[in-house]
Amino acid sequence: MAEPRVPRAAALLLNWRRAELTLQCLRDLLASDVPLHVLVMDNGSGDGSAATLREQVPALAAASPHHAVELIELPDNRGFTGGMNHGLRRAHELGLPYALVLNNDLRLPPDCVAPLLAVLDHDPRVAAVGPTVLHPDGTVWAEGGEVAFGPNALRLRRHGRAPRPREHGPEAVGFLTGACVLLRLDAVTAIGGFDDRYFMYWEDVDLCERLAARGGRIVWLPWVRVVHDAGQSSGGGRSPLRKFLMACNAVRFLRRRGTLAGWTALLVFDVLLWPLTLLRGPRSACAKLRGLWAGLAGHRAGPADVRRYLA
Repeated sequence: MAEPRVPRAAALLLNWRRAELTLQCLRDLLASDVPLHVLVMDNGSGDGSAATLREQVPALAAASPHHAVELIELPDNRGFTGGMNHGLRRAHELGLPYALVLNNDLRLPPDCVAPLLAVLDHDPRVAAVGPTVLHPDGTVWAEGGEVAFGPNALRLRRHGRAPRPREHGPEAVGFLTGACVLLRLDAVTAIGGFDDRYFMYWEDVDLCERLAARGGRIVWLPWVRVVHDAGQSSGGGRSPLRKFLMACNAVRFLRRRGTLAGWTALLVFDVLLWPLTLLRGPRSACAKLRGLWAGLAGHRAGPADVRRYLA
C-alpha cells in the first residue's frame, strides 16, 4: 500500500446543497499530483447533503492515500466568507503554509496545483496566486480582475474572450476570484481572513485589496487553467440572489474602499442604466435595485437573504 505523503496545502471545498458537485470536485482534487489536506465543509445545507457527503467522502479518501481528507459539518449557513474562514482557521491549526480556496463547481486538471505552489514557494512577496478560469465552452470567465468603470464597478479580465496564450505573463492583478485562488496562510491570517460582513460576493475583492495594502502581491498565472460553471450555489449568474448580493456588497466595498471612479461607475451603470436591466428579467432587476438600497442602508448580507431569494 502506498505511504501517505505530507500535505503541501489545505484545499477548502465548501458545499451548500450541491453534494454532487462537491464530490465531483473532490475527485479532481484527489487526482492532484500534489499531496493535499482537503477540508470538505458542509455549510449547514439542511437538505441531506451532509448525509450524502458522510456516506461517500470516506470511500473516496480511502482510495487516495496520498491525500488527507477531513469532513466538517457546520451547523448553519455561514456564507462563503464564514465557511472559508472556518477552513482557514483549521488549516492554520494544522500548520499548513498555504490554502487553496475554490468553488465546488470547478473542474481541475491533476497538474494545476503544483505551479501555483511553486510561485508561493519561490517568491515570498506573493500573497495570492490564481489560474485562468474558463467557462465550460473554453472562453474566459476571469484572468483575475480589477475594480473598474463598468457594471457593479468590477471587471473580470478578458471575460467572454479567448484566453491569453500560456506563455503570456504572469501578471499582477487587482484581485483574484474566490472561484480558485491559492493563498499564503500567514498573510491571510494576519489580516483576519475574509470579512464576514460580505457573506458572499465581493469578499475576494476586499481580501485582495487588504493583502495588497500590506505589501502582498496578487498574481495571475496564464499557464494554469481550470473550468468554472459559475453561480451554481446562488442559482446562476443572473439569479435574483446573485444580483441582490452583488449590488449590496458593491456598495459596502465602495463605502469602505471606494474611489470617485468606482462611485461614478455605480451611478452610471447600476442606477441610471438600471431600467435596461428590466429587459433581461424584472425579478432580477428588482433584486438588484433592492440590493443597492440595502447597501446604502448598511445592510449586512446573510442567510435571511438566501432564504428570501431562493425560496
